[in-house]
Amino acid sequence: METFSKTPRHQGIMAVLLSIFDTRLGPVAFIVIPRSFNDKIVKKTVKLMDFVHDDEFFIQDNPEDGIKSINMPMGIASKWARGGSEMAQLSVFTTEEVPQLDAFKKAMVEFKDELAKDPEIYMGFYTGNRKEYIPQAFFTSPEGKRIDVTRLDGLIAAKHDKLATMLEVLHDQLRIVTPTTYASMQPIATIASADALPVPRTALNELKDLTRGKNASRVFTVFRKVGDMVKIDAIPCNGQAIKVRIIVKELTPEFIMRTARVIELPLLFTSGICQEKAGRCSYEAYFAVPGDVEATISRVRSGLALLEKVEKVEIHVVQ
Repeated sequence: METFSKTPRHQGIMAVLLSIFDTRLGPVAFIVIPRSFNDKIVKKTVKLMDFVHDDEFFIQDNPEDGIKSINMPMGIASKWARGGSEMAQLSVFTTEEVPQLDAFKKAMVEFKDELAKDPEIYMGFYTGNRKEYIPQAFFTSPEGKRIDVTRLDGLIAAKHDKLATMLEVLHDQLRIVTPTTYASMQPIATIASADALPVPRTALNELKDLTRGKNASRVFTVFRKVGDMVKIDAIPCNGQAIKVRIIVKELTPEFIMRTARVIELPLLFTSGICQEKAGRCSYEAYFAVPGDVEATISRVRSGLALLEKVEKVEIHVVQ
């Protein structure tokens, strides 16, 4: 018999963070919602700006806290910043074991696009002492008249409030509750005799819809033994899939970023980072391979072998 439960799609969403690069202090947390979120994790996430400079999504795992961050570096056009752009990073924190990256990316890109619609949104970054960074030329008009500083303060405050409101909206948007879980109860004898695990019809229909929506030709399925249970994820994809496992002496955010640049494949699933004996760490992930599998494996293996502190690289084709 098929039963249903109403579980929030993003029930694990905990916080959103906007970090910026301060020309004197380096990366700093600018706005975090809620403000009471784990300060240790915020500081660790902010430091990722020292290693990432491209507009690419990446996941940072905090296994000791069971929290993952989905991060998106971005540049915001600015008349007051050096080089004409504010360096920023948008981060979403979740306790979901397998974050729904497509949903996160869509919401985060929409946030970025919304920022771009306001050519003066950069003013919101210059609150408090940061007003000292505003070039003196902007305190006078082209005719040489002094600009009303009080009015400027009002503009800065208004843009800052807009940034905070947009982050609150993003936070609420990612916490929208929609039914997404489907369940069934089967006797173990039935499963054993059929040598198969029945899938609820409604869940199968959802999977078909997702596959059509992504124009996918295959479904990647991963089974995870967690404690006294086995969890299953089914992800539409194209081409083949490979499993990459790296044993490294020291795992840092910079190493993770370099690894992503070497692999350069669509991420399907990652079990995160786990600590092993003797101070070694392992990183395990599955990637879609749209082209030649053997050539891709050779390229990835060669590239990873060149990274410092790598002790072992294992790559297998998913059958």
